[in-house]
Amino acid sequence: METIFDNLTVVYFSLLIFNFVCYSIAVILGKNDFKPILLYLMSGVFTEVMSKLVIRDYFLVLGEKTNAPFYFLFSILQFLFLSYFYKKVITCPVFKRYFKYLIMVVLIIGLVPYVFNPSWLLHFSVWLPLITMPLLLFYSAYYFIELLKNKNGYPFINIGLFLILGNTLIFLMTIQFYEGVSSYVRILLRILHIFPLIVLHLLFIYECLLYFKSQIPRSTI
Repeated sequence: METIFDNLTVVYFSLLIFNFVCYSIAVILGKNDFKPILLYLMSGVFTEVMSKLVIRDYFLVLGEKTNAPFYFLFSILQFLFLSYFYKKVITCPVFKRYFKYLIMVVLIIGLVPYVFNPSWLLHFSVWLPLITMPLLLFYSAYYFIELLKNKNGYPFINIGLFLILGNTLIFLMTIQFYEGVSSYVRILLRILHIFPLIVLHLLFIYECLLYFKSQIPRSTI
């Protein structure tokens, strides 16, 4: 079981890097709608690399072996970059009008506890993702409605994001019930958590390939 998880982790990290390269090329070619996704992927690569360096004892964070600060940073960047993506693709004028206020309110609510409890930064805390992810899920659900009406957009990116955000939110809300369970069950839960990440990146790849395909000049014959 541990071997399966390790193999899935390698697959996930490989897909993450591949997506980073693909979306970098797409943005260079002028696909501006992909910029927020590229930034999201960049933050994911940074978080994974720094976490692996900590795990392999290359350095400590304020004297502790923890990747919690990087997860905290990723939670902020994920919220900002994915919100930016939905701001670019959602056409509702009311949404665009109140977008900045929603972002500010959610960030303030999410960050205030860390200001009064800085020690949270060195320990895994689910507070920030639990505050930010519901809004991202709301954006994703609303974008599905627009996709049904407009018949164009980025459905595969949205499906992947809805899947991983929902899966992660459920995982974080139920994590307290995993205390005392066997190691076998813990590994199974980790596998169930990483599998949607792999699906997310496969959907990202497909959406990007659709863009590349659209850039190929059609034969005039």
